[in-house]
Amino acid sequence: MSTPCERFDLVTSPMTTANQRKLWTLCYQRVVGPARSEIRMDGGRRRLDIEGFHGEKMEFQQAKESIPNTHGKELSHASGIVWVYCVINQVANGDLYLFRQGSCAGFTWSRAWTLIGSCNGRVFLDLGYLPLVADHVLLEVNTFEVDGRRATGSGVLHGAQDFCYWMRDGLLLPPYSWTPRAA
Repeated sequence: MSTPCERFDLVTSPMTTANQRKLWTLCYQRVVGPARSEIRMDGGRRRLDIEGFHGEKMEFQQAKESIPNTHGKELSHASGIVWVYCVINQVANGDLYLFRQGSCAGFTWSRAWTLIGSCNGRVFLDLGYLPLVADHVLLEVNTFEVDGRRATGSGVLHGAQDFCYWMRDGLLLPPYSWTPRAA
């Protein structure tokens, strides 16, 4: 049995190769184990990346997808999907900028993946290791507004380790307590 201080090995820095991007998803699948990873659905025609502790259907995306493919996945899974998008590279190259907005986090994203605004389930953005907070965090998106190719929005930050415990063991997913650090 795991202890709450167990650290999960996750990808936290920018990725340049297809193998590195595949490793990002694989690291999350290792958290839940093979019995809850790569699950065949819809008569075997569709694959679910991860089943969360409470039965959440989770899709992990390293690159933007088409809106029809995204909606196809949502329809085949028949209930809300938890989407987790890897935006580590977008943060590293300055396309996605995060800032404190009251008790939440706000963001601006140039060259945004506008399809995220059309997702019907919960959406998390994996920001990787964020120097602003000196930790690996995910942003649970509350609002996502698109203006051309630029998006703005807000959400709640969660620590990546807390996210893993929530996904694997069903523990509460608390907001990340952060104080912005000087750049």
